Amino acid sequence: QGSMALVDENRINYELMVELLNTIAAGSEDGAVLVFLPGLREIQTLVEELMRSPTIGDEQRCRVLALHSSLSPQDQQRVFEPTPRGCRKVVVATNIAETSITIDDVVFVVDAGKAKINKYDPAKRMQSLVECWVSQASVKQRTGRAGRVKPGHCFRFFSRNRHRGMDKYEVPEMLRTPLEGLVLQIKTLRLSGTIHEVFKSALEPPAEQSVGAALTTLSEIGAIDSN
Repeated sequence: QGSMALVDENRINYELMVELLNTIAAGSEDGAVLVFLPGLREIQTLVEELMRSPTIGDEQRCRVLALHSSLSPQDQQRVFEPTPRGCRKVVVATNIAETSITIDDVVFVVDAGKAKINKYDPAKRMQSLVECWVSQASVKQRTGRAGRVKPGHCFRFFSRNRHRGMDKYEVPEMLRTPLEGLVLQIKTLRLSGTIHEVFKSALEPPAEQSVGAALTTLSEIGAIDSN
């Protein structure tokens, strides 16, 4: 408990992560490694640290690949390619590898427990990319990325106490993103009732303030009128 009290879980411990990955790379058990980090900057930082490592930085022993949405389809395809015998694949990815992409030969998962998601402030009418802890459902999903072809291993860079404090599920996208596009879709579909009534019928309706901000913005740019 004393050691955990000294750990700042809000910061990614790259040094410890590199040590863990070196230990995995030096081990006798075969299998690719999948590392979950929140964003591109964090991926670049870890990749740079790994390339300075005498074990993982050796291209004959390890192949380090980044995986995020900014890569071209051709570059993303590289993570599926098998490595030569005796060479271990290490994929450093965002949550794109959580559900969108499946790498079958992953045996080890290293999870920082964070992601960057879009959040909307209806008062400021601004959207921003925010780093936050993922949900317990996402943690489970990430763990399941390991061991698809044989028993796997998952290493989490957060405590059990942190895990207990995570939301059980992700907040629905409709509750954290601008609603202008959805309002226009509802108008196009000519659904019965007002915009506010349609949104209220959702399982988890957005705040009235968010709906009002979307209507105001669309009115200001001339996309809708008083009718």
